[in-house]
Amino acid sequence: MKIILPVTENKASGMSIARGFRNADLAYIYNCSNQTSEWLPTKSIIQNAGDLGDALKRIGIRAVISYQMPLMALGFFTDSGLTVYKAESDNIEENIRMFTENMLEPLTNATSKSGSACTSSCNSCSSTSCQS
Repeated sequence: MKIILPVTENKASGMSIARGFRNADLAYIYNCSNQTSEWLPTKSIIQNAGDLGDALKRIGIRAVISYQMPLMALGFFTDSGLTVYKAESDNIEENIRMFTENMLEPLTNATSKSGSACTSSCNSCSSTSCQS
């Protein structure tokens, strides 16, 4: 099984988990089966945001780890059969370890709502809390 994490480069701390794919420079893909990983530019994966879940499934990804996710994006992923997990820190390796040890909690509509002011579709408001 492969998982994907949105990643950004921070001059102070190096690579860390981004606040969502919109804010990510890179995508870190980890293959749990053979413990290998690869880095891809986010733009090479996200060509059509509405098709992102299906595009990820086509390359074998079954789970996403992210700090937060707007409800609409969460719906795109879950409708595609992907499970989204909430990152517990900005450390990539720590979240991979927690995932493989079944310690990360899935993001649901309820948990996503509690961390976001989003109540409608993307681009329908002027909220500054929408980060991914």
